[in-house]
Amino acid sequence: MTGIAALEQFSAEIDRLNLAAPRPNPFLSSAFLKTYSLKCEYHVPDKEERLYLIWDGPRLIGCAPMRRSIDGRRFRAARITGWSSIRLCFLAPLDTELPGVLAAPEDEDRVARALIRYLCDIEPGWDLLELAGQRPGGSLYRAAHAAASWRFRVRDIEVQPCNDIALVWNSLDEYFRSLAKKMRSNISRQARRLFAAGEVELILADGAQATTSWFDAYCELDSRSWKSGTAASIRRDPRRVRFYQDIVGGKGGMDPSFIGIVLDGTLIAGLILGSNARASPGYHGAWCLEMAYDQSQAELGPGQLLLLLAVSCAIEGGHRHLSFMQNFSCYKHRWGALPIDVANVTLIRRATLRNLVIRLREIGRKANHGAGRRDDEPVPDDNDLNAGSALGRAPARPAQQHARAMTSLALASTRQSVRRLDLAAARACLPFPIG
Repeated sequence: MTGIAALEQFSAEIDRLNLAAPRPNPFLSSAFLKTYSLKCEYHVPDKEERLYLIWDGPRLIGCAPMRRSIDGRRFRAARITGWSSIRLCFLAPLDTELPGVLAAPEDEDRVARALIRYLCDIEPGWDLLELAGQRPGGSLYRAAHAAASWRFRVRDIEVQPCNDIALVWNSLDEYFRSLAKKMRSNISRQARRLFAAGEVELILADGAQATTSWFDAYCELDSRSWKSGTAASIRRDPRRVRFYQDIVGGKGGMDPSFIGIVLDGTLIAGLILGSNARASPGYHGAWCLEMAYDQSQAELGPGQLLLLLAVSCAIEGGHRHLSFMQNFSCYKHRWGALPIDVANVTLIRRATLRNLVIRLREIGRKANHGAGRRDDEPVPDDNDLNAGSALGRAPARPAQQHARAMTSLALASTRQSVRRLDLAAARACLPFPIG
């Protein structure tokens, strides 16, 4: 089925199959898929959406939210010859975690095989099938590799792993003591430096109304972060801002929350999180979606304190895991995050110009010892949480008066479901002395 109407028509079935998984994925909920289709800046809404339904007689046992797009214009040969290249991929492959098909565990293998068989034997016209973020050995991974033949070739594209903390501790103090001694020393030392720098207030906002109150202040903070002017900025496109407005407003299939650090009346660091506790009360987790901090305050380590508070809130919320998403795995490993290895699996029709172009590029990369990024891959999204100071320039400093005004407005709008921790409350919350 095609279009956003298909997502709406089968929303209940999508959510039923998602909740049947051992680890329900909020990025595969019907609400998130619809929000992504309508607001995400990468695509035109209601043009490319495909929903593949897998039935066992009258029973729907699987569905695959996907996208069919024309991207041959990205190749110089296509622009010259007028050739079109059709790519099939997941509906929401970027800004997400572990995209895939929806099926109960006992049906997952046959659903994956049925989907790949249908796409290879019946679906017309495409020359590249891209399955992003697949675990090696998973059902779709195995089904795609099994389809390799004289008609199709398969390849794996190495990508950064996802990073996930299994929350096995009963308190923040227990978690903190599980970290390496040097890591504990760095976190506590920088936190003391932060609290010594001025009047600090920690903001813990939970729920759509409370999180929405801080969204404009967070967007203003983004302009003072290393992300400003880069592809990692939440303000890089007006549609991206509207997409996250829906997420923090509770329309994207997640329970939103916000953690902020206010120094002398100005927001200097913020973290937007999403969870699926209400949708999946039996097994739920939390995901770090967007983070920024004032580049001029980087030496105070506000990002480290944000992540520590994120772990604290996740433990308090009874979440089973906290995801740091992709990129910078070495740094996130220090927080106890374990990598979830994934690969982008692609099936390519052999008798196509696309295959010829990719083959020539592969030969060129081998000749140049693999230098350069693959042009046929989607532009990677930067879900960095902390390492920006090593990546970007310090942005031009906007008027601090405006930043303080935005923070004041957020504080004035904050009512219920928000905890404001001053120095005394922070002392009681944090697992180390702060002076």
